[in-house]
Formats: sequence, C-alpha cells, structure tokens
Amino acid sequence: MIRFLLLLLLFFPTLTHAADLPTQLQFADSLASEGDHYRAITEYKRFLFLNPDSELRPRAQLSIAKNLLAGHRWSQADNSLEELFRLYPQSPEAAKGRRIYADSAYERGEFGLARERYRALLKEVTDPPTINYANFRIGWSLLEQDRPQQSARSFSLLPEPQRNQLATDLENYQSLKLKSPRLAGTLSALLPGLGQLYTGRVRQATLAFLLNGAFILGAVEAIHNQNYAAGGILLFFELGWYGGNIYNATNNAHKFNQRTKNDFKHQMRSRLNLQLGMLPQVPMVVLNYRF
Repeated sequence: MIRFLLLLLLFFPTLTHAADLPTQLQFADSLASEGDHYRAITEYKRFLFLNPDSELRPRAQLSIAKNLLAGHRWSQADNSLEELFRLYPQSPEAAKGRRIYADSAYERGEFGLARERYRALLKEVTDPPTINYANFRIGWSLLEQDRPQQSARSFSLLPEPQRNQLATDLENYQSLKLKSPRLAGTLSALLPGLGQLYTGRVRQATLAFLLNGAFILGAVEAIHNQNYAAGGILLFFELGWYGGNIYNATNNAHKFNQRTKNDFKHQMRSRLNLQLGMLPQVPMVVLNYRF
C-alpha cells in the first residue's frame, strides 16, 4: 500500500487555475493526476528547458520532485528538492518543498533523517500549524524507534489538549506489560517449550516439548542398548532442536513486545482520531477529540 497520501494530496493544488497555465504545464499536470509520473516528469523538464526565464519554473521543479516521490525514486526526489531550495530559496514552492522533503524521509522510515529535516523546517517557519505538525512528527518518529522519553519532550511543545493526552498515553506506553526475552530463553533452556508457553505460543510449546522429548528419549534408549552411533546421531540433532527451541522462545518474546507496542500505538491513533490533513496550502496534524 502506498503510504504517500500526504504527498499525493499535494498534487491537487497544482490543478487549480489550470486556465492560467501554459499548455505544456497543463499537459504535465494531467499526466501526473493520471498517475503517469514518468511522462509527467519529462514534460516538466521540457518546460524548464524551453522556458529559462519563466516565473513558473519553481512550480515545475517542485512538481518534478512530487512525481519522483510518487514513483519511489527517493534520492532523485531529494536532489530535485535540493535544487529547488538552491535556485529559488524564497519561493512559496521552496516552502512547500521543505515540508515534503521532511515527510518523504519520515514516510520511508528514515526517522533520524526526517528529524533533521523537520528541525531545519522549524527554523524556516513561523505559522503554528506547521510548527505543531513538525513537532508532532519529530515526537512520533522517536516513538516509532521506541524512545518514549525523548518523544515526550517533542510532544510537550504541542498545544492543549493534545499535549496532556499524549503525555498520558506515553506514561501508559512505558507501563505496558511486556515479556522478558532473557526469561523466555532461560525457561526453554530448563524445559523445552516452557518459554514458548510463557509467551503465549501454546502450539509451539507443545511441539518443542514433544520433539525434544522424543529425541532425548530416543538417544537414551539407543545408548542404553549400546547403539552408540545411533545415540550420537540423535543427540547431535537434539542439540540443534534444543538450541532452536531457546532461540524461538527468545524471538517470540521480542515479537510479543513489538506487537504489544504497535497495538498500543494504533490505539493511541484511534483514541486521538489522528489524521494527516491539509488546510489551505498548509499540512498539519488534525486531532479530533470525542467526548
């Protein structure tokens, strides 16, 4: 599923006042709206080549970056936006581009890079919606990396009532009942399957217990009957099953914890009814409270 809803929404303003645009830009916009991003990029570049003095050049440059992002050509989109900042730093398109520049890193999961770009954006803007948007994104990116204490500092910069609600949610997040991977591994080392049972994997616990039990009993029986070769082979395979049983229990604990945290973050979004919204030319986070 394409996650660039915010970026794709930014295409719609480019289609307004089409009658005031040169035919070539209208055609490029039409291609972009139809999802034919590569041909649209070609037309925008053609416009730049044929119109070196046009006041619409920043618009075409920004549109190239948007279409590159829609095609998941991340590095090329970054280069296009950086060229926009360099050539037309004071243009409205550059201001829009800086938000997209940060969002693109965030949406592809490069949270450290996204934070750098949102902080740079904060130095450029003064309007409260964009400031709140950037601070929220910084805070949520830290939460995605399981750094709730640092996340709280960014959320504390948001206005009420969002600030209090997020502070309460973060306290609950840090109090989640999680499983200890070390304990899970230790339990399965003591008795195969016990760690899986601790993490709620009953079928895996049963299978681990039966398989390890069967190999151990088979090896003991073979050695008791002085069939040392068969006993050695069974013990060799049992070591693999035994080690795998410990690793599986530890891994289950990690998965349980990750799933628990992800579920809680999803509930946070649902409770706040978080939506990425657009108000006239300004991206923001819309938090709707229900009483």
